Amino acid sequence: MKLIHEESPQGGTYTPGELASKLHVTDAEARAAVARLTSLGMLRPADERDAYTSAAAGVTTARLVGSMHHSLQEAEKRIAEATLAMAALDQVSALAADVEGGDFLMVNHRDVNALLDAAAARCTSNLMTVQPGGPRTPEVLAQAHPRDTAMVDRGVRMRMLYPHSARRSSATAAIAECMTQAGAEVRTLTILCPRLIIFDRRIAFIPADDGLSALRIRHPSIVDFLAETFEAAWRLAKPFASNRDTGDGNAIASDIHRTLTRLFTEEDKDSAIARRLGISERSVRSHVAKLMARLGARNRTHLGYLLALEERHPLGEPASTDLGVES
Repeated sequence: MKLIHEESPQGGTYTPGELASKLHVTDAEARAAVARLTSLGMLRPADERDAYTSAAAGVTTARLVGSMHHSLQEAEKRIAEATLAMAALDQVSALAADVEGGDFLMVNHRDVNALLDAAAARCTSNLMTVQPGGPRTPEVLAQAHPRDTAMVDRGVRMRMLYPHSARRSSATAAIAECMTQAGAEVRTLTILCPRLIIFDRRIAFIPADDGLSALRIRHPSIVDFLAETFEAAWRLAKPFASNRDTGDGNAIASDIHRTLTRLFTEEDKDSAIARRLGISERSVRSHVAKLMARLGARNRTHLGYLLALEERHPLGEPASTDLGVES
């Protein structure tokens, strides 16, 4: 084939028979070689019947390599698409199986609600949930409401813990009242642990490091520990609606006042205090300003000193504290 290409200079025309005679090969061998060179673009049919002429070497190479490069790109594209499809299938398979094996599962934030829905559907007796961070948005509350009411309707005992600051949220108050009427129990506490959901003391969900994803826990000892932590907080918490019925509102405000005052001496930043209490930084700054005015503090450092003195020699506390938490 190499000899035939060399004997077919650009611009000249040859028939397979002429090439066979010149190169001393059989006619069948010449025709096979010509057919192969034509398929590679190195020869092309001439105007004369059964005659061929050579294509320019540079053009032939560019056309051949370009075609192969295009095919390689298409193959790489198909490989990438297949890889993505298999990754998606693996993820779906893991979710579908709800991964019965394994005590721990890191759940991507896009899949958290799907696993919560699956665990809620299997819940038969008890749900414990801690929702820190202040009032939840109406959108989040609306998303969880059908799942929660379905469990209560099945006879699941549902207990929900919120921070005291959630009492100032009209959306949270409406959901709490609705869930209480349905049979759930809702209480509030000054400071809560991070978000926690426990189904039947069997499966627990806690936040992951990124704050969006979640860690699902099945390990019996760890789930029991988390459940006991919830029980301890539950015993200290106050029923959500009781402040309107039994006068607990002043006690709750006083509780928040004491805790915020203590946190001021422990935390350097208002943002850390706000996060632990589930209130806004503006509310923290407002409270600090009131404390400075009440104690006659010249600055925050002086206020810390006066608060430390007051802790050792109490001077009395206000009957109520306005948190200024927006609804």
